[in-house]
Amino acid sequence: MKTDNRYQNLMISATLALILFGFLGCKPESSGELGEPFDKVKGITGTWELSAFTQQDLNSPVKETRDLSAFYIDGIATPLQLSFNADRTYTVTIEMGKNYFGNGGTWGFDDDLYPTYLELYTVEDTLQYNLGGMVREFDQNLDIEYRRDCGGTATNIYTFEFNRMN
Repeated sequence: MKTDNRYQNLMISATLALILFGFLGCKPESSGELGEPFDKVKGITGTWELSAFTQQDLNSPVKETRDLSAFYIDGIATPLQLSFNADRTYTVTIEMGKNYFGNGGTWGFDDDLYPTYLELYTVEDTLQYNLGGMVREFDQNLDIEYRRDCGGTATNIYTFEFNRMN
């Protein structure tokens, strides 16, 4: 009788495996081409104006994000603007708020094909920022994250949200 149960279990397992393989084998074939990847340098080239500024305190038990846009945007002064040029130079225009981006210099990515970081090279320093996502030439938004740390431990994330001006 034990032999019959083993045989039945084996037959059930084999049947289930055949059904599973049948479903896996029925996936439609992908066709077409993805095309050329978007040029990330052309995507970021242009003038970007700050539309929002937020802070997330990573040490807080409540992982809230605070909107601190009022430090940069008052409806009167021109908000922070970053201009990235095709020759890999950049300029900063700021009337109010703290300047986290230096006074201008040159810029680059950690990897031009698959960038994770935006790197700004000033006379005084090299600054590195996380990209909230890579922009293409037709995208209108750019998110840049500045991660502050203390002794190698991240404490705050400042997120700068920009809109494309041109």
